[in-house]
Amino acid sequence: MKTITVIFSILFFSSALAFSQNVGDTLVSNNPAITKVKVFYFHITDRCHTCYSIETNVRKTLFKNFKNELDSGIIDLQILNCEKLENVALVKKYNAYGSTLALTKIENGAEVKIDDITNFAFSKIHDESVFISELKLKIQELLKP
Repeated sequence: MKTITVIFSILFFSSALAFSQNVGDTLVSNNPAITKVKVFYFHITDRCHTCYSIETNVRKTLFKNFKNELDSGIIDLQILNCEKLENVALVKKYNAYGSTLALTKIENGAEVKIDDITNFAFSKIHDESVFISELKLKIQELLKP
């Protein structure tokens, strides 16, 4: 009985540790000179299921609908931990705290519009198809000249 308890304890703590690990930040910036839209998803180190789901759906939206734009650098995706010191300037610029999703329109290399769509992300996260289709429309709108 004692052995079983020890085994279950080890399994429980191992799975808890694995779940809380930070898988690393992602930065896709292939050609800043032609970037038209920047997608920023800020998060903290310890995230809940909803926060992971937002990141997953952002990735699905971009890689399913805008793969060519990502590859060419027209769209830039940055997934950043707002608790890391190297991200402080962007965290301040975007007023990011916790989970924050922002879209930035770029014209001639300059940022002309920043949309904080965090409320959208949290309100639509429980319906993946709605989240993806509406985020797709928001990005398409920003890609227009």
